[in-house]
Amino acid sequence: MVRYIPLGNGKMLLTFDEDYRIVDFYFSETASGNHAAGHPFMYGVSVDDNFKWIDRNQIDSMDYYDHTMVGTVNYSSDGINFENKDFVDIYRNVYVRFITISNNSGVKKNVKLFFHQNFYIYGNDIGDTAAFYPEFNGILHYKEKRYFMASTIDQNGKSIDQYATGVKDVGNLKGTWKDAEDNELSMNPVSIGSVDSVLRHSFDIEAESKFYLYYYIIAGENYEDIEEISMDINLEYMEKLNRRTTNYWELWSSKVLPGLDSETNAIFRRSLFIVKSHSNSIGAIAASCDSDILKISHDGYYYMWPRDASIAAYALSIAGHTESGRKFFSMSTSLMSGKGYMYHKYNMDGSPASSWLPHIMNGKEIYPIQEDETALLIYVLWEYFKKYNDIGFTAPFYESIVIRAAEFMTGFVDADGLPRESFDLWEERYGIHAYTVSTTFAALKAASNFAGVFGDQALSRKYSDAADRMVNAFDQKFYSDEYRRYARAIINGKLDFTVDSALSSIAIFGMKNPTDSRVLSTMEAIMEKLWVNGSGGIARYENDNYMRIREDSNITGNPWIITTLWMARYYIRIGNLEKSWSLIEWVKSHRQKSGIFSEQINPYTGEPHSVSPLVWSNAEFIIAILEYSSAYRNQKD
Repeated sequence: MVRYIPLGNGKMLLTFDEDYRIVDFYFSETASGNHAAGHPFMYGVSVDDNFKWIDRNQIDSMDYYDHTMVGTVNYSSDGINFENKDFVDIYRNVYVRFITISNNSGVKKNVKLFFHQNFYIYGNDIGDTAAFYPEFNGILHYKEKRYFMASTIDQNGKSIDQYATGVKDVGNLKGTWKDAEDNELSMNPVSIGSVDSVLRHSFDIEAESKFYLYYYIIAGENYEDIEEISMDINLEYMEKLNRRTTNYWELWSSKVLPGLDSETNAIFRRSLFIVKSHSNSIGAIAASCDSDILKISHDGYYYMWPRDASIAAYALSIAGHTESGRKFFSMSTSLMSGKGYMYHKYNMDGSPASSWLPHIMNGKEIYPIQEDETALLIYVLWEYFKKYNDIGFTAPFYESIVIRAAEFMTGFVDADGLPRESFDLWEERYGIHAYTVSTTFAALKAASNFAGVFGDQALSRKYSDAADRMVNAFDQKFYSDEYRRYARAIINGKLDFTVDSALSSIAIFGMKNPTDSRVLSTMEAIMEKLWVNGSGGIARYENDNYMRIREDSNITGNPWIITTLWMARYYIRIGNLEKSWSLIEWVKSHRQKSGIFSEQINPYTGEPHSVSPLVWSNAEFIIAILEYSSAYRNQKD
């Protein structure tokens, strides 16, 4: 479950596996719909008719190119060196692979490149068409309102010289890709049903010389969309797309830099690309593009959780990229329920998504929500306003989002002032959770601040008093002198003292002074109980069985990236930058080379585990690095 170099423009999002095969191809006005759904698009190289499918065994490196959302892949075959640069154009729905070939063999070589298209349009292989279109000199895959046209153009203006379409995964038919392995394609012009296709581009390359070409896929909703872009395709235009995309991302990623060592700065910028690539044209931010989880649960992470999206919007905003945060806030107005809370999760077009949160518990009707998801939206909106003082943009959200949510949160409390029961951020338990209390406290203080800005002093006091009452009740109900720490939750009226990394929220969101002795002892318990033996890193909570590798009494759970970064952010708050940096260094050491962070880490191998990338992980890295950088500069001054 590892994806490499996600590439996107808000409407298209592509990812690759470690064999450099496209495995996710999202496309629509809202980047919805995975038209590969984890099925690989293969890529073959033949030098003097010695054919190979490119995979990890030939690949020397795969990374983002410099500080851009352009992938770069280096590999070699039979004395020929290849450098590929992959990108999605920033304006038009075109995916491009720019291939530079260097012949260092000392003799002239014949090279044939094979490009496999393996679309599952709308996520299935029913009723697709793949056909050769002479007017494009390419293969068009289409179904309903999704069209994808693939072709090539080289330095001499030439295009493909062979093609094939065929049926895949029906009976004994494996797919047209098998047709490529003898270096010749069938030239079958059309296939329907479960189909794939292959293109061949052939050329000779002299000794000690270079050759280059572009492979591209144009996406559209109809034939006319394909035709419009295809009419512009020539060598000069492809060079323009390459240049403008590279330049755009170089400038985009340089807005705010942490000013730390070069390695950290580079991972920071890569994290920006990864988060940005999951942000669509209307403001939704997906949790992960990794579709492999579909094979396990028939559902995935390509949804917008308000929690993950709020944190991602916050990370991009404080890094200077306010456009994504602004779109997310604007979109949220229409997402909030009539009662003033956010739903569990949403599709990328803003419609409510699949949910496993029930509407009834023990015969009693409940809200199927995680209240922290509503709270984080308000908290992050205030942080945006506080940083940029953007009153013109923020003002319309005061009544449509802030007051609606704040009225819900002040009404959704028990007699003692604590939030009523809802589901925890881990989506496992129903009760009153420390993380929910912390984020709701922060949201009510944010709402109070907003009310003050807009002159609603009565509302400002109401929200502030509710927040103060909440933290007082938290101290009374959650803290234990016996355990010398806070409980993580009250469930069915009983305190749950399982040590949980989410308790770090009481300091991170400002509900408690991080140097309070009760907070210190709670954080000490997290480091003592949740530091994972052997691999390091912080587990979610004691005896966490989610995606556990095997039963092992020495391993309390898999280490997570976000939980380790929470503790790094806590240590920043108490001025222990050395400890914070050691945790950040652990996180850095468990990234993919392209800067991708997974959800979890295998405690035995140190490899990524569960979905990868997890946008939340990269967003938390951005936040932690900027907080550390600020604290480091202040300490030096």
